[in-house]
Amino acid sequence: MAGRVTAEPAVRELPSGDHLVIWRISVTRPIAEQRPKQPADTITCVSFDPSMQQAARDWRIGDVIEVTGALRRRFWRSSHGSSSVFEVEAKTATRINLAAEAETASDAPTAAQSEASGGHQPS
Repeated sequence: MAGRVTAEPAVRELPSGDHLVIWRISVTRPIAEQRPKQPADTITCVSFDPSMQQAARDWRIGDVIEVTGALRRRFWRSSHGSSSVFEVEAKTATRINLAAEAETASDAPTAAQSEASGGHQPS
């Protein structure tokens, strides 16, 4: 999937000492699947990969990022009881357009376009 970054990526240190990078992208739905007043979905992406944490530091709001990974459901307990959230645990994330270039495009690129454009992929 490919989408525009909607918030600056953030690195969090977990109680275990591990580091987690978190970012959100907005993915435009195909025209036939758009709902009234909801043409896109916001997807939270996470990664424990240190090289991806480094790459994410260069991403800015509006950049188009292609992400591959797995959908995960995370649970936790809070003062209000049990809670959960769905996130994409990213295996790869590649910037395929800078924000300035993305503004001139009408949509997030297709997978074929992103493969042709190259980009940075964490090692």
